[in-house]
Amino acid sequence: MKKVFYHVLTPMHIGSGTTLSLIDLPIQREAHTDFPVMPSSAIKGVIRASFNEQEQEDIFGKGDEEGKVIFTDGKILLFPVKSLKGVFVWITSPYVLERFKRDTEIDVEIPEVEKDKAVVSSDKVLINNNKLILEEFTFNATKNESLKRLKEITKCEIDENKIVVVSDDVFKFFVKNYTEVNARIKIDQAKGTVDKDKGGLWYEELLPAETVFYGCMDARKKEEHEKQLNKVIEKINNQVLQFGGDETLGRGFTKIVVEA
Repeated sequence: MKKVFYHVLTPMHIGSGTTLSLIDLPIQREAHTDFPVMPSSAIKGVIRASFNEQEQEDIFGKGDEEGKVIFTDGKILLFPVKSLKGVFVWITSPYVLERFKRDTEIDVEIPEVEKDKAVVSSDKVLINNNKLILEEFTFNATKNESLKRLKEITKCEIDENKIVVVSDDVFKFFVKNYTEVNARIKIDQAKGTVDKDKGGLWYEELLPAETVFYGCMDARKKEEHEKQLNKVIEKINNQVLQFGGDETLGRGFTKIVVEA
């Protein structure tokens, strides 16, 4: 099974439909964690569209026929949060790392972190040697340089000096409350004013640029479908594809990295 990393380069909206909350168009989230997620159906659809029709039928099947390559959901690994020093950092948590270790079988060190504390990969993001300030919150931080290995593992263009582990509760709070929310309106092209008949103002949630997800892909039948799996890897590795809606607004451009 191949590990795949998705480095979001521009804000992304993979929507979950309408909602009763203040956000009209929220992003998709896992039901049990409330973490943002890239559903496997969206990943498969985008990758399928990058092949010609004949290749699509060979790799992904035709009609109700089962495809020959399996894709898992993209689960969140690193989430960008504004930092007082260093502009921003990538946060993760013990639970996220534990799940990553289980899913990928990649051995990573998982530090224990209390709610008001953090573990950083470098002191370059610290104030007064031990204070980490993310948005309006201050954490007492300790350094663990083994976190820098996440850059080597993901092969993504992230700064190894800006990786931070916070508690699971703090991580959930940030990924829930520090996404982007954009106000949008529909314009009546004839009048040049807001088209009130089409709903006028609405709010759309976006996953911030620099978020990193991981997932897996594999041949459905190990030896029989290995050729199709390799075709997909060759096609998408180190390529930028567009996921989610608002393509003409530059949303969702994501670099894909497949393990060697």
